[in-house]
Amino acid sequence: MRRFVLLVTLCTAFCACHHNTQLRVGIAETCGESRASVGRSYIDAVSRGGHIPVIIPNAPGSEKWLSEVDLLLLIGGDDIDPARYGEEMLPECGDLEPERDAFEYRLLDEAVRLRKPVMGICRGEQMINVYFGGTLYQDLPSQFDTTVCHRSSEGASHCIHIEPDSRLHGLLGLDTLTVNSFHHQAVKDLAPGFRVSAFSADGTVEAIESETLPIAGVQFHPERMLQDSASILLPLFTEPLRLTGRQ
Repeated sequence: MRRFVLLVTLCTAFCACHHNTQLRVGIAETCGESRASVGRSYIDAVSRGGHIPVIIPNAPGSEKWLSEVDLLLLIGGDDIDPARYGEEMLPECGDLEPERDAFEYRLLDEAVRLRKPVMGICRGEQMINVYFGGTLYQDLPSQFDTTVCHRSSEGASHCIHIEPDSRLHGLLGLDTLTVNSFHHQAVKDLAPGFRVSAFSADGTVEAIESETLPIAGVQFHPERMLQDSASILLPLFTEPLRLTGRQ
């Protein structure tokens, strides 16, 4: 009887512990004209990480939904309005999403107020940098001298170097990593209070993290690199709070 009681107790404790590690991940929608949606790959990545994806729509007061989730995820998309970082739009700059810019600013306002963990992917990383006072290259090919291909119709790939004392390194345990690349913009001036946690061979910023807030971002698309359960990038979705610095 004692063994049975002990077994039940251990099982209950395990289940409770497992339940506590399951996060509600709020994914900011892409602000399309006819529907509130996010790319399927983000939903699948969060689910594969063992967590619950929750789409946060662009609606009045929806930033208050952040109190009901454990992490805010800002995802890829079109270019950020250069006016947000004090520049005129160059001809090489791509399509803008001013409504989405405003929506994500509201979400970041609330995330900072709540000290809510935030993870950014591609545009999401760039938005984090701009929101906190940084700037962007509006177009790498025309503004940055490099031989590294950061975007192509087939999807480029290249190696990045991860800073050994960064949270990204602590999570992945890697000094270098080959990543996909779909961007023509990138961090130029780093936002105050942030550090570069990864960069490519040409010096392009590939990941950033806040030194004081539970916020981090990557320029590449890890959600598109989860081909199997052994993917070295899966920890970004199983343990996203480690990346942001909130255990």
